[in-house]
Amino acid sequence: MVFANPTYLWALLGLLVPLAIHLWSKKEAKTIKIGSIQLLDESNSRQSSNIQLNEWLLMLLRMAIVALVVLLMAGPQWRIKGNKKVVTYLVDPSLSQEKELSVILDSLAEASPVLLLDEGFSTWEIDLESEVDQTPPNYWQLAQKMDSLTSDSIVVFTKANLQGVRSKRPTTQKKVHWVVMESDEIKDEPLLAIEESSRMKLYAKSGNGTQTFLKSELLSENYTKTTEGDSLQINEEIGSIKVPLQTQDTISVNLFVADGFEADQKYTQAALRALAKYVEREINIELKSDVDDSVANANLNIWLKEDKPNDLEGTWLVFDESPLAQNLVEERNQQDHFVLTSRLTSKNTVEQHYAEQLLQVLDLDAELEQLLVQADERQMDVAEFKPNYQEPKTRKELATLKDITLWVFLILVVLMMAERVISYLKKQ
Repeated sequence: MVFANPTYLWALLGLLVPLAIHLWSKKEAKTIKIGSIQLLDESNSRQSSNIQLNEWLLMLLRMAIVALVVLLMAGPQWRIKGNKKVVTYLVDPSLSQEKELSVILDSLAEASPVLLLDEGFSTWEIDLESEVDQTPPNYWQLAQKMDSLTSDSIVVFTKANLQGVRSKRPTTQKKVHWVVMESDEIKDEPLLAIEESSRMKLYAKSGNGTQTFLKSELLSENYTKTTEGDSLQINEEIGSIKVPLQTQDTISVNLFVADGFEADQKYTQAALRALAKYVEREINIELKSDVDDSVANANLNIWLKEDKPNDLEGTWLVFDESPLAQNLVEERNQQDHFVLTSRLTSKNTVEQHYAEQLLQVLDLDAELEQLLVQADERQMDVAEFKPNYQEPKTRKELATLKDITLWVFLILVVLMMAERVISYLKKQ
């Protein structure tokens, strides 16, 4: 047996805890002097022996439970002999809709195992295409798990999506042939529709394996709102598409201004008016003297005072002069809290692009950007995508490692149930 994380085995020192508790309970009892023992029955030596036996059994069970918990953390694996004659094919779930590839895989499945490139390496079946999760898997994490496959020859059909490459590049001991299905055709995927007063704007992801960008268009016809009003049904030649629908609200900004900050107020309002024209949305600026409940729902709260507000709930831009700051607006360690590092003048508002920095603080396209990241289909070059291969030096390293975590977990559950039952019956 080998372990994926052998460092956790140091926790086996915890086996001393049940042993110490057992020995501590066996410490010498206090002697109590009594006048007569005539009415006391002789202790049953056989019953006493049974009690001691139960105590030792419970102690061993509890030590076994601690040991199995440590083994689970260490990631137990069992060495098994690999099969050099069988080729295992793995297919990226995002390729399940590729009809041409499905035909090839269907024919390969007759002689060799065809599995999905997912956490459990589940069996690929052509009639389950619509149920497969299209989210790119963590390729490099799964590359390490390929060492548990019994086949020595592995072929992986994948899109090598950039968003599926995370963490450190792994090292594997199996030669894996990666077949990257490149996509050169630029495809559009609708992401979100926004209703702006009297018009409807559709935002879509456009790109291929090398580039991804956001595009927008005004819809004039061939669309209908759903009954709930939260989605838009777009009718196209290839069929209808349903996308989420949002109503564009007015941008609300609370402005807190102290005496002596009148110029800063003027430049801030001018920057917000310029932003309103640029984003083609109405910005409602409300002057306030005290903090109230509206700050939590406002898109932005701007504090132009020397003193600092107490409860910063919501998104804030607070004046806090810092001569060494590189930017006019900088982000604090706390999320959604920003600092205005200098008093505003006609020079720094233009040269340091105050309006653009306010646009970044407002972050009006946060949801669109998140949808764009999820729909990103950019691919990595094969040379950069492949994990590091390490030649096995011994037969033990050449053997396939089978994950036995599930079996250890089942044994742990059985032992925990046995320990509870014995403790309840024996009242120990």
